[in-house]
Amino acid sequence: MGVVGSLPSPLPASTSNNTTELSHEEAVDECSYSIMTMDTNDMHKNLPTNSNVNDDDNKSDDQKCSIPKAPVTLTYGPINVTVRPSAAPTLATGRRSKFAKLEGDAAIKREIRRKRNREAARKLKEKREFIERQLELKISELESQQQDLLMTVKNLELYKGQLEIQYRQVISLQAKLSEKAMLTLKQVERNRQIYQSVPVYHNNNARIKQEPRPSSPQWQLLFSI
Repeated sequence: MGVVGSLPSPLPASTSNNTTELSHEEAVDECSYSIMTMDTNDMHKNLPTNSNVNDDDNKSDDQKCSIPKAPVTLTYGPINVTVRPSAAPTLATGRRSKFAKLEGDAAIKREIRRKRNREAARKLKEKREFIERQLELKISELESQQQDLLMTVKNLELYKGQLEIQYRQVISLQAKLSEKAMLTLKQVERNRQIYQSVPVYHNNNARIKQEPRPSSPQWQLLFSI
């Protein structure tokens, strides 16, 4: 905290009767300060004529104690740019323009620097193009792999559909065979029950008597030889 001007040595006793008004103000905050004000007439009397006032002391206390503002950010699509509160250091120091004409060593150094920059830019461009080509090839390979995978997935889905159809056919055939077998078993069981319920009659007296066949005459035997 600066003091306004430079105060002279203490006044002699003869001038002690001069009227002086003093006020002391204190503010308790993050930028505490005290200001001493004097009568305008006494200030003109006591201050020397060659007193220099510092520029920093002329600044208001609000400017000294002001909190820096948050940086302003501008958005250009996906790019965020922070606005500088002041000029760039290179511009603030007064860097020469690229259109300024130089002579002698300065011109030679500029030409060498520009040649070096052009060479670096050329190499950077070649490297960027190489990386772009590599990325394009990689993208092409990945796209080809994607197409192959999609075709494989499609074939697997078709195979899955065929298996599901075959499974349904087998299940329906098994159901039909099972139903047919159950009907056959029921029919057999029904026939067995019917057969068991029918009475069987045995006639022991009715015997078939076999009558003996008459023997052939002797003359038939002779002619048969």
